[in-house]
Amino acid sequence: MSTRVSSATNLSATYFMRNFYSNNRDAMKSSKRKEYSITELAYDDSTALHRAAKKLKNYKYSDDENTDNIRGINGIVDTYNNSIDSASNSSSSSMKRYAKQLKKLASKYSDELEDIGITINKDGTLKANEELVKKADADTLNSLFGNDNDFTSSLYRVSRQMSSSSYDDYYTSLRTGSNINLTV
Repeated sequence: MSTRVSSATNLSATYFMRNFYSNNRDAMKSSKRKEYSITELAYDDSTALHRAAKKLKNYKYSDDENTDNIRGINGIVDTYNNSIDSASNSSSSSMKRYAKQLKKLASKYSDELEDIGITINKDGTLKANEELVKKADADTLNSLFGNDNDFTSSLYRVSRQMSSSSYDDYYTSLRTGSNINLTV
């Protein structure tokens, strides 16, 4: 994935999040999230995480220029955190299980994540230190986030399953008449 718009334009983390949340961009905004049910947020967040994990597999890192991909990583961290939050607070046992799987995955790779400036908070969410992430060398970034890496493949797999499960929950809530925000 090429994230360079022109030789003078760098993309922001918000740009990446808007792409990850292309189905519902309001779901990425903390000021708007309170307007949605947990079921809606779980669906939007898990779909965005799946989209982010897919894009993560295609990032190419070099020692020359990683600025845009680093901002993409920051967007993925924010999307991951939203997914953990909504899935952990969901009434769905499958969503809670996927949140635990994501936390376990991050914990398994905590040393590698810390090596590039991403730490795990007590609640299982991630925190990226952009300055440290920028200093990470291309080999380290490619070994953790590359297409064939276990972390990236596992994140992609869990987020796909999570998205599918949240879709089922969301569809069920629509069918049963639960309070769902249908603003477009």
